[in-house]
Amino acid sequence: MRNLFLYMVAGVTLAACHSNPVTFEVQNPSDFERVEELVEVQLPNDAAKLGKLVDSKGQEIPYQLTADGRLLFQATVPAQGTASYQMLADQPASSVTPKTAAFFLGDRRKDDFAWENDKAAYRMYGPALLPENPSSGVDLWLKHSSELTADAMYKQEEAGKPYHIDYGLGIDSYKVGHAAGCGGVAILADSEVWPGGPFKTYEILQEGPLQTVFRLTYDSVQVAGQVLNEVITVTVNAGSQVNKAEVQFTGTDVPGMQTGGAVFLHDEVDNLVDGQEAGFGYLAYCENATSDKGIYRIHQEQGIDANTLDFGRNYVAILMAGAKPCLVGNTATIVNDYQMGDTFTYYFGGGWSKRDFKTDEEWIEATRKTAQALSCPLTVTVK
Repeated sequence: MRNLFLYMVAGVTLAACHSNPVTFEVQNPSDFERVEELVEVQLPNDAAKLGKLVDSKGQEIPYQLTADGRLLFQATVPAQGTASYQMLADQPASSVTPKTAAFFLGDRRKDDFAWENDKAAYRMYGPALLPENPSSGVDLWLKHSSELTADAMYKQEEAGKPYHIDYGLGIDSYKVGHAAGCGGVAILADSEVWPGGPFKTYEILQEGPLQTVFRLTYDSVQVAGQVLNEVITVTVNAGSQVNKAEVQFTGTDVPGMQTGGAVFLHDEVDNLVDGQEAGFGYLAYCENATSDKGIYRIHQEQGIDANTLDFGRNYVAILMAGAKPCLVGNTATIVNDYQMGDTFTYYFGGGWSKRDFKTDEEWIEATRKTAQALSCPLTVTVK
């Protein structure tokens, strides 16, 4: 069974001085299977040395230990069931295949900041792109496999093979421009959407095979006559089709300001669904993966008739607790009222019909289950 948008991280504190083996029981209160969902255990300073983590069948499970003492691993748990994992004293495997990454392109590509997991890749725009009037929106890159491929796609570009053409790794077919793209921050004020500009600084807070966290800052966000500062912290988990975004604005209060996540709807809107599920508002957007009109020019230069190619379908999802949808022109948002200085959280991500989701209906149903999973986290008991 393929993985859905399962993001929610379960947490528990591991009691000190456990004798080996230590058992982690992961419980799933929802009525559907949770597949390879990242869970975490906060280890005490005097916890015993970690060894080999195995599931109930004895199969080794890769894990990541963070700098702040959290043990991360992916758990698969049946509907309304329990799965057991044990930490043995045995030596673990020497390496873990990376499933998350983030990197700054700098002079390689006009200050792009890119990140990915085993499901999809993304990028946001930095200061070197300012002359082209970019937004703070998110670009979506579609991938054929679970391998990390974003850097390889940039290298293909540098070798004369544009990432707007699918050479087997994937494709950038999502037009962002001066708009929200695939899940950029939504700012609503005075009945307008304010898309922002490129980030000022970046910081990779944590990078590992199963979870990567980074932070971008913006120092000149124009909103209804005011200039605000913005900080966005993004958490990227292995196995998840969505990213977690935590956002804070500072500056002069903007009356009536609302914030959340947004998606830009391209020329031909095929399917936009909004709804409420388990306390979360959500948007699920589906369109033909041909929205970047530059694709046709690039293919023509390569001697390819893009009109004869099937790029599949782009998929986008945005989720936010208690939020409501609002359509402003070609931008669909899901927002809550905002108090200056507060931090709000939303989730965003994308997918491809040539990968895990074959139909629009599958994507929409998966978005609904994402909301259910976010509202119904896994729990962990240590024995």
